[in-house]
Amino acid sequence: MGSGNGILGCLRRRGSRAGHEKRIRSSAADNASSESQATAKSKQSESDSRPVEEKRAPADTPKGFVMTGFGNNDVEEWDDRALASLLGGKPTNLDELAETDASDNAAWRVPVVLSDGSVYCGQWRGRVRHGTGKHFAMDGSRYVGSFANDLYDGAGEVKYMNGDSFKGVFKKGLRNGKGVITYSNGDMFDGNWRNNVRQGFGVERFSDGSVYMGMFKNNKREGAGELRMSNGVVYEGTFDNDVTGKGRMVWPTGESYVGEFRNGYKHNYGVTTYRTGPVLSEKGPYAMGRMHGLFECVMRDGHVLRCIYQNGKLVEDVTNRKSAAKLMAPPPVPTVDAGGLVLVDELPDNKVV
Repeated sequence: MGSGNGILGCLRRRGSRAGHEKRIRSSAADNASSESQATAKSKQSESDSRPVEEKRAPADTPKGFVMTGFGNNDVEEWDDRALASLLGGKPTNLDELAETDASDNAAWRVPVVLSDGSVYCGQWRGRVRHGTGKHFAMDGSRYVGSFANDLYDGAGEVKYMNGDSFKGVFKKGLRNGKGVITYSNGDMFDGNWRNNVRQGFGVERFSDGSVYMGMFKNNKREGAGELRMSNGVVYEGTFDNDVTGKGRMVWPTGESYVGEFRNGYKHNYGVTTYRTGPVLSEKGPYAMGRMHGLFECVMRDGHVLRCIYQNGKLVEDVTNRKSAAKLMAPPPVPTVDAGGLVLVDELPDNKVV
Protein backbone atom coordinates (compact mmCIF):
# COMPACT_ATOMS: atom_id res chain seq x y z
CA MET A 1 0.00 0.00 0.00
CA GLY A 2 2.85 2.37 0.81
CA SER A 3 4.43 2.02 -2.62
CA GLY A 4 1.10 2.52 -4.41
CA ASN A 5 0.26 5.66 -2.45
CA GLY A 6 3.74 7.01 -3.07
CA ILE A 7 3.41 6.65 -6.83
CA LEU A 8 -0.02 8.30 -6.79
CA GLY A 9 1.41 11.20 -4.83
CA CYS A 10 4.24 11.58 -7.28
CA LEU A 11 1.94 11.64 -10.26
CA ARG A 12 0.40 14.81 -8.89
CA ARG A 13 3.66 16.73 -9.36
CA ARG A 14 5.32 17.59 -12.67
CA GLY A 15 8.51 15.54 -13.32
CA SER A 16 8.20 13.49 -10.11
CA ARG A 17 7.86 10.18 -12.03
CA ALA A 18 11.25 10.70 -13.78
CA GLY A 19 13.02 11.45 -10.51
CA HIS A 20 11.52 8.40 -8.90
CA GLU A 21 12.64 6.10 -11.75
CA LYS A 22 16.19 7.58 -11.67
CA ARG A 23 16.51 6.84 -7.97
CA ILE A 24 15.30 3.27 -8.47
CA ARG A 25 17.87 2.63 -11.24
CA SER A 26 20.74 3.84 -9.02
CA SER A 27 19.69 1.73 -6.02
CA ALA A 28 21.44 -1.52 -5.12
CA ALA A 29 19.47 -4.71 -5.66
CA ASP A 30 19.74 -5.89 -2.02
CA ASN A 31 18.14 -2.71 -0.59
CA ALA A 32 15.82 -1.73 -3.50
CA SER A 33 12.66 -2.59 -1.58
CA SER A 34 13.47 -0.57 1.54
CA GLU A 35 14.70 2.41 -0.49
CA SER A 36 11.54 2.37 -2.60
CA GLN A 37 9.35 2.36 0.52
CA ALA A 38 11.30 5.27 2.00
CA THR A 39 10.95 7.25 -1.21
CA ALA A 40 7.21 6.52 -1.32
CA LYS A 41 6.73 7.77 2.25
CA SER A 42 8.66 10.93 1.46
CA LYS A 43 6.61 11.65 -1.66
CA GLN A 44 3.35 10.87 0.13
CA SER A 45 4.27 13.37 2.83
CA GLU A 46 5.04 16.02 0.22
CA SER A 47 1.77 15.36 -1.60
CA ASP A 48 -0.34 15.50 1.56
CA SER A 49 1.21 18.82 2.51
CA ARG A 50 0.20 20.45 -0.82
CA PRO A 51 -3.20 22.20 -0.84
CA VAL A 52 -5.85 20.44 -2.94
CA GLU A 53 -6.48 22.34 -6.13
CA GLU A 54 -10.14 23.46 -6.29
CA LYS A 55 -12.17 25.24 -8.90
CA ARG A 56 -12.29 28.85 -7.86
CA ALA A 57 -15.45 30.95 -8.10
CA PRO A 58 -15.41 34.15 -10.12
CA ALA A 59 -14.23 37.28 -8.33
CA ASP A 60 -17.76 38.68 -8.12
CA THR A 61 -19.18 35.62 -6.32
CA PRO A 62 -20.66 36.73 -2.97
CA LYS A 63 -18.53 35.84 0.01
CA GLY A 64 -19.87 32.78 1.81
CA PHE A 65 -21.15 30.89 -1.23
CA VAL A 66 -19.39 27.60 -0.60
CA MET A 67 -21.51 25.19 -2.67
CA THR A 68 -20.24 24.00 -6.03
CA GLY A 69 -22.08 25.08 -9.13
CA PHE A 70 -22.60 28.70 -8.14
CA GLY A 71 -20.70 30.34 -10.95
CA ASN A 72 -22.00 33.89 -10.55
CA ASN A 73 -24.69 36.07 -9.05
CA ASP A 74 -27.26 35.27 -11.72
CA VAL A 75 -30.06 33.29 -10.07
CA GLU A 76 -30.68 31.35 -13.27
CA GLU A 77 -27.12 29.98 -13.08
CA TRP A 78 -27.41 28.52 -9.60
CA ASP A 79 -27.10 24.75 -9.39
CA ASP A 80 -30.63 23.39 -8.89
CA ARG A 81 -29.42 19.91 -8.03
CA ALA A 82 -27.21 21.26 -5.28
CA LEU A 83 -30.10 23.23 -3.80
CA ALA A 84 -32.58 20.37 -4.12
CA SER A 85 -30.19 18.07 -2.26
CA LEU A 86 -30.68 20.22 0.84
CA LEU A 87 -34.48 19.77 0.93
CA GLY A 88 -35.77 18.42 4.22
CA GLY A 89 -32.45 18.95 5.93
CA LYS A 90 -31.82 20.41 9.34
CA PRO A 91 -33.09 24.02 9.45
CA THR A 92 -30.32 26.58 9.32
CA ASN A 93 -29.67 28.57 12.48
CA LEU A 94 -29.60 32.12 11.19
CA ASP A 95 -27.77 33.17 14.33
CA GLU A 96 -24.77 31.23 13.05
CA LEU A 97 -24.70 33.15 9.79
CA ALA A 98 -23.19 36.54 9.29
CA GLU A 99 -25.69 39.37 9.67
CA THR A 100 -26.81 41.05 6.48
CA ASP A 101 -27.34 44.69 5.85
CA ALA A 102 -30.83 45.71 6.99
CA SER A 103 -30.80 48.78 4.76
CA ASP A 104 -32.37 49.03 1.32
CA ASN A 105 -29.36 47.26 -0.14
CA ALA A 106 -30.19 43.55 0.04
CA ALA A 107 -27.26 41.27 0.81
CA TRP A 108 -26.43 37.72 -0.28
CA ARG A 109 -26.22 34.67 1.97
CA VAL A 110 -25.30 31.04 1.54
CA PRO A 111 -28.16 28.59 0.79
CA VAL A 112 -30.46 28.29 3.81
CA VAL A 113 -32.76 25.47 4.93
CA LEU A 114 -35.92 27.09 6.28
CA SER A 115 -37.97 25.87 9.23
CA ASP A 116 -40.38 23.93 6.97
CA GLY A 117 -37.52 22.08 5.27
CA SER A 118 -37.64 24.15 2.09
CA VAL A 119 -34.48 25.74 0.68
CA TYR A 120 -33.79 29.38 -0.19
CA CYS A 121 -30.79 30.88 -1.87
CA GLY A 122 -30.62 34.57 -2.60
CA GLN A 123 -30.77 38.03 -1.13
CA TRP A 124 -31.77 39.05 2.39
CA ARG A 125 -32.57 42.24 4.21
CA GLY A 126 -31.80 41.62 7.82
CA ARG A 127 -33.52 38.31 8.67
CA VAL A 128 -36.12 38.28 5.91
CA ARG A 129 -35.85 37.18 2.29
CA HIS A 130 -35.79 40.33 0.21
CA GLY A 131 -34.54 40.87 -3.32
CA THR A 132 -33.77 38.21 -5.90
CA GLY A 133 -33.73 34.54 -4.98
CA LYS A 134 -34.65 30.96 -5.65
CA HIS A 135 -36.93 28.89 -3.42
CA PHE A 136 -37.38 25.11 -3.46
CA ALA A 137 -40.58 24.09 -1.61
CA MET A 138 -41.15 20.74 0.06
CA ASP A 139 -43.93 19.92 -2.43
CA GLY A 140 -41.36 19.99 -5.23
CA SER A 141 -42.30 23.37 -6.69
CA ARG A 142 -39.53 25.83 -7.56
CA TYR A 143 -39.75 29.62 -7.59
CA VAL A 144 -37.28 32.01 -9.16
CA GLY A 145 -37.84 35.74 -8.87
CA SER A 146 -38.35 38.63 -6.51
CA PHE A 147 -39.01 38.52 -2.78
CA ALA A 148 -40.20 41.18 -0.35
CA ASN A 149 -40.64 40.77 3.39
CA ASP A 150 -40.14 36.99 3.19
CA LEU A 151 -42.81 36.45 0.47
CA TYR A 152 -42.92 36.08 -3.31
CA ASP A 153 -43.35 39.67 -4.45
CA GLY A 154 -42.74 41.11 -7.90
CA ALA A 155 -41.90 39.31 -11.13
CA GLY A 156 -41.26 35.59 -10.80
CA GLU A 157 -41.78 32.11 -12.17
CA VAL A 158 -42.99 28.94 -10.47
CA LYS A 159 -42.59 25.43 -11.84
CA TYR A 160 -44.64 22.68 -10.24
CA MET A 161 -43.99 18.96 -9.91
CA ASN A 162 -47.00 18.07 -12.09
CA GLY A 163 -45.53 19.97 -15.04
CA ASP A 164 -47.60 23.15 -14.68
CA SER A 165 -45.85 26.52 -14.57
CA PHE A 166 -46.75 30.14 -13.84
CA LYS A 167 -44.88 33.25 -14.92
CA GLY A 168 -46.05 36.67 -13.87
CA VAL A 169 -46.44 39.11 -11.01
CA PHE A 170 -46.83 38.28 -7.33
CA LYS A 171 -47.95 40.43 -4.42
CA LYS A 172 -47.58 39.26 -0.83
CA GLY A 173 -47.08 35.68 -1.95
CA LEU A 174 -50.10 35.52 -4.27
CA ARG A 175 -50.58 35.93 -8.02
CA ASN A 176 -51.65 39.52 -8.55
CA GLY A 177 -51.60 41.36 -11.86
CA LYS A 178 -50.57 40.02 -15.25
CA GLY A 179 -49.58 36.39 -15.47
CA VAL A 180 -49.49 33.30 -17.68
CA ILE A 181 -50.15 29.80 -16.41
CA THR A 182 -49.33 26.83 -18.63
CA TYR A 183 -50.65 23.38 -17.80
CA SER A 184 -48.96 20.08 -18.49
CA ASN A 185 -51.77 19.06 -20.87
CA GLY A 186 -51.07 22.04 -23.13
CA ASP A 187 -53.86 24.35 -21.91
CA MET A 188 -52.90 27.87 -20.85
CA PHE A 189 -54.34 31.10 -19.47
CA ASP A 190 -52.92 34.56 -20.10
CA GLY A 191 -54.58 37.39 -18.22
CA ASN A 192 -55.17 39.23 -14.99
CA TRP A 193 -55.06 37.75 -11.49
CA ARG A 194 -56.23 38.90 -8.09
CA ASN A 195 -55.16 37.02 -4.97
CA ASN A 196 -54.44 33.81 -6.89
CA VAL A 197 -57.70 33.76 -8.91
CA ARG A 198 -58.44 34.86 -12.47
CA GLN A 199 -60.08 38.26 -12.34
CA GLY A 200 -60.73 40.64 -15.23
CA PHE A 201 -59.83 40.15 -18.87
CA GLY A 202 -58.00 37.04 -19.97
CA VAL A 203 -57.40 34.59 -22.79
CA GLU A 204 -57.73 30.81 -22.42
CA ARG A 205 -56.16 28.53 -25.01
CA PHE A 206 -56.82 24.81 -24.99
CA SER A 207 -54.78 21.96 -26.38
CA ASP A 208 -57.53 21.10 -28.88
CA GLY A 209 -57.29 24.58 -30.44
CA SER A 210 -60.30 26.17 -28.73
CA VAL A 211 -59.86 29.77 -27.52
CA TYR A 212 -61.83 31.92 -25.08
CA MET A 213 -61.32 35.68 -24.84
CA GLY A 214 -63.27 37.62 -22.29
CA MET A 215 -63.96 38.47 -18.69
CA PHE A 216 -63.34 36.38 -15.59
CA LYS A 217 -64.59 36.67 -12.04
CA ASN A 218 -63.45 34.48 -9.15
CA ASN A 219 -61.69 32.11 -11.54
CA LYS A 220 -64.77 31.65 -13.74
CA ARG A 221 -65.83 33.08 -17.10
CA GLU A 222 -68.32 35.77 -16.25
CA GLY A 223 -69.50 38.69 -18.34
CA ALA A 224 -68.86 39.46 -22.01
CA GLY A 225 -66.67 37.12 -23.99
CA GLU A 226 -66.05 35.17 -27.16
CA LEU A 227 -65.50 31.43 -27.50
CA ARG A 228 -64.07 29.89 -30.66
CA MET A 229 -64.27 26.12 -30.46
CA SER A 230 -62.07 23.67 -32.30
CA ASN A 231 -65.08 22.27 -34.19
CA GLY A 232 -65.66 25.66 -35.83
CA VAL A 233 -68.51 26.85 -33.61
CA VAL A 234 -68.21 30.49 -32.51
CA TYR A 235 -70.13 32.09 -29.63
CA GLU A 236 -70.15 35.76 -28.74
CA GLY A 237 -72.13 37.00 -25.79
CA THR A 238 -72.37 36.69 -22.04
CA PHE A 239 -71.01 33.93 -19.83
CA ASP A 240 -71.81 32.58 -16.40
CA ASN A 241 -68.92 30.11 -16.20
CA ASP A 242 -70.45 28.33 -19.20
CA VAL A 243 -72.25 29.62 -22.30
CA THR A 244 -75.13 31.04 -20.29
CA GLY A 245 -76.88 34.33 -20.98
CA LYS A 246 -77.59 36.23 -24.16
CA GLY A 247 -75.54 36.04 -27.30
CA ARG A 248 -75.00 34.80 -30.84
CA MET A 249 -73.75 31.38 -31.91
CA VAL A 250 -72.67 30.46 -35.43
CA TRP A 251 -72.03 26.91 -36.71
CA PRO A 252 -69.76 25.85 -39.61
CA THR A 253 -72.87 24.84 -41.57
CA GLY A 254 -73.96 28.48 -41.68
CA GLU A 255 -76.67 28.03 -39.09
CA SER A 256 -76.82 30.88 -36.58
CA TYR A 257 -78.78 31.58 -33.44
CA VAL A 258 -79.38 34.86 -31.64
CA GLY A 259 -81.04 34.66 -28.27
CA GLU A 260 -80.62 33.16 -24.85
CA PHE A 261 -78.52 30.21 -23.72
CA ARG A 262 -78.16 27.98 -20.71
CA ASN A 263 -75.11 25.76 -20.27
CA GLY A 264 -74.40 25.89 -23.99
CA TYR A 265 -77.96 25.11 -25.13
CA LYS A 266 -80.53 27.37 -26.77
CA HIS A 267 -82.85 28.28 -23.92
CA ASN A 268 -85.80 30.70 -23.73
CA TYR A 269 -86.47 33.00 -26.68
CA GLY A 270 -84.32 33.20 -29.75
CA VAL A 271 -84.12 33.18 -33.53
CA THR A 272 -82.41 30.48 -35.57
CA THR A 273 -81.47 31.17 -39.18
CA TYR A 274 -80.47 28.49 -41.71
CA ARG A 275 -78.30 28.89 -44.80
CA THR A 276 -79.78 25.91 -46.64
CA GLY A 277 -82.97 23.87 -46.52
CA PRO A 278 -86.67 24.77 -46.82
CA VAL A 279 -86.75 26.74 -43.54
CA LEU A 280 -85.18 30.19 -43.61
CA SER A 281 -85.69 31.01 -39.93
CA GLU A 282 -87.59 30.00 -36.84
CA LYS A 283 -88.27 32.07 -33.75
CA GLY A 284 -89.72 31.06 -30.44
CA PRO A 285 -88.92 29.56 -27.02
CA TYR A 286 -86.45 26.74 -26.47
CA ALA A 287 -85.96 24.41 -23.53
CA MET A 288 -82.36 23.18 -23.26
CA GLY A 289 -81.92 23.09 -27.02
CA ARG A 290 -85.38 21.82 -27.97
CA MET A 291 -88.21 23.81 -29.50
CA HIS A 292 -90.81 24.14 -26.78
CA GLY A 293 -93.81 26.46 -27.28
CA LEU A 294 -95.24 28.56 -30.08
CA PHE A 295 -92.87 29.06 -33.03
CA GLU A 296 -93.03 31.12 -36.18
CA CYS A 297 -91.23 29.50 -39.09
CA VAL A 298 -90.42 31.47 -42.22
CA MET A 299 -90.01 29.24 -45.24
CA ARG A 300 -87.54 29.97 -47.99
CA ASP A 301 -90.40 30.42 -50.47
CA GLY A 302 -91.90 33.17 -48.31
CA HIS A 303 -94.63 31.24 -46.53
CA VAL A 304 -95.01 31.69 -42.77
CA LEU A 305 -96.06 28.83 -40.51
CA ARG A 306 -96.98 28.96 -36.83
CA CYS A 307 -96.69 25.75 -34.88
CA ILE A 308 -96.68 24.52 -31.31
CA TYR A 309 -93.80 22.27 -30.19
CA GLN A 310 -93.20 20.28 -27.03
CA ASN A 311 -89.72 18.94 -26.27
CA GLY A 312 -88.75 19.35 -29.91
CA LYS A 313 -91.79 17.60 -31.36
CA LEU A 314 -94.52 19.24 -33.44
CA VAL A 315 -97.82 19.13 -31.58
CA GLU A 316 -100.12 21.36 -33.64
CA ASP A 317 -100.11 23.65 -36.67
CA VAL A 318 -101.91 26.87 -35.68
CA THR A 319 -101.04 28.90 -38.76
CA ASN A 320 -104.67 29.78 -39.46
CA ARG A 321 -105.44 30.96 -35.93
CA LYS A 322 -105.53 34.73 -35.73
CA SER A 323 -104.61 34.63 -32.04
CA ALA A 324 -101.36 32.85 -32.88
CA ALA A 325 -100.03 35.79 -34.91
CA LYS A 326 -100.83 38.23 -32.12
CA LEU A 327 -99.11 36.13 -29.49
CA MET A 328 -95.87 35.66 -31.36
CA ALA A 329 -93.17 37.33 -29.34
CA PRO A 330 -90.87 39.77 -31.15
CA PRO A 331 -87.39 38.38 -31.75
CA PRO A 332 -84.60 39.40 -29.38
CA VAL A 333 -82.68 42.03 -31.32
CA PRO A 334 -78.95 42.10 -30.56
CA THR A 335 -77.06 45.31 -30.03
CA VAL A 336 -73.31 45.60 -29.70
CA ASP A 337 -71.61 47.98 -27.32
CA ALA A 338 -68.22 48.24 -25.66
CA GLY A 339 -69.22 45.63 -23.14
CA GLY A 340 -69.91 42.98 -25.75
CA LEU A 341 -73.06 41.54 -27.31
CA VAL A 342 -76.20 42.46 -25.34
CA LEU A 343 -79.77 41.47 -26.15
CA VAL A 344 -83.14 42.94 -25.14
CA ASP A 345 -84.71 41.99 -21.83
CA GLU A 346 -86.17 38.53 -21.39
CA LEU A 347 -89.59 38.24 -22.98
CA PRO A 348 -92.62 36.73 -21.17
CA ASP A 349 -93.90 33.25 -21.94
CA ASN A 350 -96.87 32.99 -24.34
CA LYS A 351 -99.30 30.28 -25.21
CA VAL A 352 -102.13 29.96 -27.71
CA VAL A 353 -105.69 30.25 -26.35
